[in-house]
Amino acid sequence: MLMLRRIHLQPGLMARHVSSKPGKRSFSLRAVCGAGLVGCGAGYLLSRMDGQLRERQLPGAGFRVCCEEMITPKQQALPNELRGIVGKQHVVENVTETGTMVGKGHAMVVVRPGTLQETMKVLEACLNAEVAILPQGAKTGITGGSVPRPCDRPMVVISTQRLQKILPIGDEAKQVLCFAGAGIFSVQETLKPLNRDSHSVLGSIFLNPSVAAGVAFGSGGTQIHKGPAFTNRALYCRVDANGQLKLVNTLGLNAHEDVVAFLDNAQALSSKDMDAKCTRAASWPKYPQHLTKLDGQVSRYNADLTGEDCNRSEGKVFILATIHDTFPMPQESKMVWVSCKDFATANHIKQKVALASPNCLPKQFEYMGREQFDCVDQGGRGIIKLIEMVGMSNLGTLWNFKLKFESLPLPFVNIIADKLLWYLNSAIPESLPKPLMEQGRKFDHHLIMEMTEFGNGELKQLDERLQRQLALNPGDISCYVCQDAFEKSRVMLFRFAVQPSIQTITVGKGRQGLIIDYAMPKNFDRILEMPKDCDIEMRCLCSHFGCNVFHESLMLSNDVDVKEVKKRIKQVIDEAGGKLPAEHGHGTEYEAPCSTQERWKRIDPTNSMNPGVGHSSSLKGYL
Repeated sequence: MLMLRRIHLQPGLMARHVSSKPGKRSFSLRAVCGAGLVGCGAGYLLSRMDGQLRERQLPGAGFRVCCEEMITPKQQALPNELRGIVGKQHVVENVTETGTMVGKGHAMVVVRPGTLQETMKVLEACLNAEVAILPQGAKTGITGGSVPRPCDRPMVVISTQRLQKILPIGDEAKQVLCFAGAGIFSVQETLKPLNRDSHSVLGSIFLNPSVAAGVAFGSGGTQIHKGPAFTNRALYCRVDANGQLKLVNTLGLNAHEDVVAFLDNAQALSSKDMDAKCTRAASWPKYPQHLTKLDGQVSRYNADLTGEDCNRSEGKVFILATIHDTFPMPQESKMVWVSCKDFATANHIKQKVALASPNCLPKQFEYMGREQFDCVDQGGRGIIKLIEMVGMSNLGTLWNFKLKFESLPLPFVNIIADKLLWYLNSAIPESLPKPLMEQGRKFDHHLIMEMTEFGNGELKQLDERLQRQLALNPGDISCYVCQDAFEKSRVMLFRFAVQPSIQTITVGKGRQGLIIDYAMPKNFDRILEMPKDCDIEMRCLCSHFGCNVFHESLMLSNDVDVKEVKKRIKQVIDEAGGKLPAEHGHGTEYEAPCSTQERWKRIDPTNSMNPGVGHSSSLKGYL
């Protein structure tokens, strides 16, 4: 809210602005009083407007602040103890944390350990002080799972942003070990000179989300042959029933007396460091076979209990390091934008081209509806131009600055950036080549497919399948082939801008917004019908189409209850056999099913880690 401060004038100051001449004194006094009344009125109106804006639900927004806690002597002494472990410059007290898309809350301390050994000492100190512990990566999540929230104890955020080590394994680098805070973009860049591709590429890759958060929250991604973020080879900490820290090691390294110290000191890993007998999976087993079996099962979802306890743990354990499979870089690639007049044609291309064989999948196969296309064009030009200007590796720093700015207690601060992007959007050139923009406006359903060659004729097979479908439907399908690397990058940036653009448009138009993600059965062949009477003014639909995972970005009337709309949509998804959420985690936005909550209670019986996630109890011991 706008703060109105009382201004104290020095004696005689007013007199300098008031005429002493007859007939003018009363006029000047009236002017001053009138100006004061106008100022007060303007301040009141600004205050009301700011309050209304803060009450409006932006896409994914959820404002949560922590209550006043009773601080025990041990908790009072904790910040100094943490400074002794990590250094005073890496401990900050009384922090208001803001998530990238969701959540805002208070942390007693934010601590940033720089080694795995420091991290374990920090965890032990926090357990001894009986505080709630919140593991945190790059804060790019959109369901609030890594943002502080109300709790019966003070909350301490342990950031992994200094745990950035990335160690390709062996000369061939067919696997890579990542510390918890390593970003997926950084992993991708590290592996490029070794001619290997990383395990995970997300729409938010330009924000460099952390590897560990991807495992913990079950992130999906655009590259369908890799599967979701998943590994059974990890080093992580959990809390036992007695409140003691336990180290779990399933990495598959050869025996070391102290694996934590070994990894802290390691500058490289060779095949000799690995246990040749270890058969634990470092990616989702046989995902292409699972994906191309078009049955009534979903391809992936957040409540799936498959795998080691670190997978989809949502902060209930603290991941220190993980090993992931890497993938060969394609020898050649061809990116096409296929536009269809109806969804049935798009779905037919998915079945007959993209998913016809588990041994010949496209690298990426994405869907975008017409309103989503228009949304990115009307609200996403700024973010695309910004990435082009500063580079993907530098955008995360700017985004973090935006979050810090928006957490300031000033009027309108949470909308200024998006308002600016909204007003500037039309002045920025269109993001796609002109022929592709024209094609996008002509058709209502769009497919982005990257076909790749790995030495077995995959690209030729996919292209031949596509050409057959184009020949069968010449008037209903249009295909644009990207001519060079620049056009390919523009197409992918256009796809990646879907979520920032809906934020910009809802703020620009002064509306509410809602972002949800869900998985539909693999044989589900239509667009889900939204509940009636939800006052949806703009429905932006896109999809990791090969996996049948959908992302809805909805602009809603200011008169509706967003939480009620979300409940109604979830009911429709459940009735159709879908799963929500699919790849963003339950966080604070969705109630986790009983099976998931029981698993969390098993791996964190004292509720020390990320209490309240998935609408679970926030109380110590779940009592």
